[in-house]
Amino acid sequence: MAGVRWIRTRSAWQDMEYHRVRRAAAMKEDQANMDLINSAMSNALQNNMTGASNNAANAALKRIQAAAKAKNAETTKALDKAQGLVDKTKASLAASSTTTVPSSSSVLDTVA
Repeated sequence: MAGVRWIRTRSAWQDMEYHRVRRAAAMKEDQANMDLINSAMSNALQNNMTGASNNAANAALKRIQAAAKAKNAETTKALDKAQGLVDKTKASLAASSTTTVPSSSSVLDTVA
């Protein structure tokens, strides 16, 4: 019974082909995994850059809005001051017109 082989074994060439096919499949799987990692890292970096640029843009927008608001307040204050001056001048003119000589009199009446 020593000459009977119950378990069939591969030849050296078949064993070499089997291992070559397995190595090729493993390399293909590794390449796919590396591509996935590369894609994920690339997306993460892109998202990080996009977030940073959005934060910078929002900060710049807030600065511009604050400057515009300050300029608007300054302009409103200047207009209020000018309106107050106009009102004061009108009041002064109205008060001086009642104390001046009537318009029907002449300059000579005022001097005499």
